[in-house]
Amino acid sequence: MTMADSDASLADLPRSSDGLATTDDALARLRERLPRFLEERVADAGADRLVVGLDGGVETALAATFAVEAVGQDRVTGLVMPAFLSHEAVSRNAEAIATALGIEHRRVHLQPVLAAFQEAVGGSDGPADDLVATNNALSRLRMACAYYVANTTNALVVGTINRTQSLLGSVTKHGETGADCLLFGDLYRTEVEALARAVGIPEALTVETSGSPLHPGESPAAALGISTETVDRVLHARVDDGVDTATVTERTGVDPSIIDQLAEWCDRTRHKRRYPETPGTDA
Repeated sequence: MTMADSDASLADLPRSSDGLATTDDALARLRERLPRFLEERVADAGADRLVVGLDGGVETALAATFAVEAVGQDRVTGLVMPAFLSHEAVSRNAEAIATALGIEHRRVHLQPVLAAFQEAVGGSDGPADDLVATNNALSRLRMACAYYVANTTNALVVGTINRTQSLLGSVTKHGETGADCLLFGDLYRTEVEALARAVGIPEALTVETSGSPLHPGESPAAALGISTETVDRVLHARVDDGVDTATVTERTGVDPSIIDQLAEWCDRTRHKRRYPETPGTDA
């Protein structure tokens, strides 16, 4: 379920001149509505708790903050799920966030789980495939861990991906997308960052990667040599407003080739935003 399906719809949010919900009024309304959205989901499901995967980044820190506001610190579980030594710094950040919020948190070391999984299933034929398969497997293992905890504690899993990640496919299908609700699914990264600043989330957590601090990679913005805000302005104009490349260039000043590249990424990763097709699906 998205915010558009709840009583806390974002359709009426005031917008800045670029169409993004980053005005003071919009952020104030989001601060009120997002915790209420979580509270409604818990009540609707008859759940007792919320589970949030913590990766040391801004989205998960903000989600945990709103989860506490929604149901109280004693009804939120944070999961820190590193796999490699390179994850240690962001894992400590995640644990510091959990401690500051006063929530129960657990560290789940995924390296032995991944090793056992790879041994049982078998490897692939090439190193490039191994890297992709490993990163995707880790994302799905994190989802499985979150749901195991949720199933054993009558909890809901809070998804933390934003609209920018979803549209550009910077997520693993059935990994980060596996959740009971996507708290920031209607918000672009720029809007999430503005909201985090309004809430008081430390600026140091607003690291920009392709997915999360635990799934590193060059962000689409960095790959194109533009800012995240510019990416979001282009996506809003092209996807939400449905205008053509020439009009987007006129609005944003962005080179048409970059606009077309973003549009191509959106189209190529559309399968990540769809339910699995059936024989009756009009593909």
